[in-house]
Amino acid sequence: MEKTKTVAAKPDWKKIIMKNYSVLVVILMIIIFTVMEPNFLNSMNIVNLLSDSAPLMIMAAGMTPILILGSIDLSLGSMCSVANVLMLAIMLGMKDSISSPVLIFILALVITLAAGVAGGIILGLIHVKLKVPSFIASLAFMSVWDSVALMITSSPVKLPKALKMTADWYKIQIGPIGLPLILAILVILLYHFVLTRTAFGRGIFAIGGNERSARIAGIKVDLYKVIVFAMNGFCAALGAMFLLVKAKSSAPTVGESFTLMVISAVVAGGTSLVGGSGSLLKSIVGVFIISIIKNGMNMVGVNVYWQKVVYGIIILLAVAISVDRTSRSRIVK
Repeated sequence: MEKTKTVAAKPDWKKIIMKNYSVLVVILMIIIFTVMEPNFLNSMNIVNLLSDSAPLMIMAAGMTPILILGSIDLSLGSMCSVANVLMLAIMLGMKDSISSPVLIFILALVITLAAGVAGGIILGLIHVKLKVPSFIASLAFMSVWDSVALMITSSPVKLPKALKMTADWYKIQIGPIGLPLILAILVILLYHFVLTRTAFGRGIFAIGGNERSARIAGIKVDLYKVIVFAMNGFCAALGAMFLLVKAKSSAPTVGESFTLMVISAVVAGGTSLVGGSGSLLKSIVGVFIISIIKNGMNMVGVNVYWQKVVYGIIILLAVAISVDRTSRSRIVK
């Protein structure tokens, strides 16, 4: 009998590169900015870069399940602005009646997070009950929340001296990693557990992959969608709190640039815009891509308006790389 020779399969380098392109982009960006600016990798800049990544990472945690559903939320940045000015307005309103700054901060945070969840629920209900596409519904809410933020305050407001101690925790460092980033990673890990280890998470992937089949399988599609939008509202409000304590002030336009940055980060991390696939852990890599680009471009003196051009290009390239061209049935919703 002849012995059959087992031929080792050659590694498919194209697939390997496509699967890990986000990590490769991070490495490439670090090399490029280090060559352009030798101080890019100094310890102080790394600490700043990691600290600046925290609000973006929290909001990416909320946006990732939205995109996995095959939906989108263009009102994320505007909701962040509302939550940012709302929280400080609540703190200022409580300042004279409650003596403890910590209690004021906690109460204001709870109310702000509840408002973010409520905003997400309202958007989700309009999307599923009125059958309005998430793109259109969230675009309308973007305008609504922008106006609400300006109605709360039309100009930036500083955190008063009596309450500044409530922002001191943002400066706590554990080695090069700050407490804000640690908290952001904990939020990511919690959402990752929900998406990968629970029936609810598997239902989200099923809805994004084929909503009709998910309904036939008995998944409560409308309820799942509303919950996911509520989770996104929670993250928008939590990210707004991080921005408040970081700057020690609020502004009605603070979240203006975050919608594009968050979507760019999540898509750069490999989450599909057509739904059904994605990973919160990979979204972390996408966040670092955006943070490195923002930090590096600021260091080399690139005009801030060019950053939006870069984010748009990232979305186009990420979609072009990750889109499944073998199936005609998969379309961008």
